[in-house]
Amino acid sequence: MDLEWPGNICIPERTITAIIGPNGILEEGLNSCSSMMRRYPFLYVCSNYSGVLPNLQRTAYEFSVRRGFTSDQMATIIDECDTTYLIIEHDTSLYADDTTLIPGIINRLKTFARNDGTVVVYSRNLDRFMRSLLRSSGRAYVYADWKNVMRNNQLKKQQRERGHSQRIVYRQARLDQSGVPEIKAP
Repeated sequence: MDLEWPGNICIPERTITAIIGPNGILEEGLNSCSSMMRRYPFLYVCSNYSGVLPNLQRTAYEFSVRRGFTSDQMATIIDECDTTYLIIEHDTSLYADDTTLIPGIINRLKTFARNDGTVVVYSRNLDRFMRSLLRSSGRAYVYADWKNVMRNNQLKKQQRERGHSQRIVYRQARLDQSGVPEIKAP
């Protein structure tokens, strides 16, 4: 059965869905799925620190929580999972030391999604693991502050053009009440 989350997020069954954005997206989705959590088993996997679990409504959820502190523990949790829905809050530090483990974890997630249930992988940031997972996922939802993304891309472009040793100068555009752009230099 597909999960319907607020914000027009649809999580089809037997696929991998990647969500990249602020914690509120996952919190709102888990709080709204409380009726489904009573009918189908959910497993929530996180590592050292969870930014989502402390902000959930205490009476709204019924699911198991497991913690994987290393990539080997994550692989074991995925292999032993016997639930319908597997929700993983990704920790970027798990694969920082050895990136060769990423394909093995992604293959385990694909096997679980194909044979047993639905996988949702949530991350606040886009890192090497999430980039690899996006290629294998059925759906991906990316939420970003596009104004900052564009500004950072412009700064990186200026830095490449001028070299790393020079000072980066940029301009910030702001619309005044008349709708005419007003350019200010820092």
